[in-house]
Amino acid sequence: MELVPERINRLCRQAGGQLREHAERYGVADVLDRIVDAVGQGRLDRQLEEDLDRLDGAFARNGIDGLTIGVRMFEPWLGGGGHPAVLAWGCPSPRPCPRKAPIDDGDRPVCGLTGTQFVESRTTL
Repeated sequence: MELVPERINRLCRQAGGQLREHAERYGVADVLDRIVDAVGQGRLDRQLEEDLDRLDGAFARNGIDGLTIGVRMFEPWLGGGGHPAVLAWGCPSPRPCPRKAPIDDGDRPVCGLTGTQFVESRTTL
């Protein structure tokens, strides 16, 4: 279940496009609605994970593979000591996904799933 926030992050980035239209076409609009409700309530539970799997499965059956599951890799950060911090806009959910946006990009971003404005967050590098 530790990957659920990353999966929500990937889905959130795609929510502004034709996600809803495709979910309706593929018969999983109700699944997408449950995911949106769970994100809005900050729920990270088995039901959410299963719904993400259902959504991924429906999209994959229709030629869109890896909707919420992406390639993961680790690359160590070489250099300096200490732990610098960066201010950024972060996911507004009670249990946020890891999505961030630079504060200096102008307007405060809005979550594509819930419609809630992002909040200021500090990320330690």
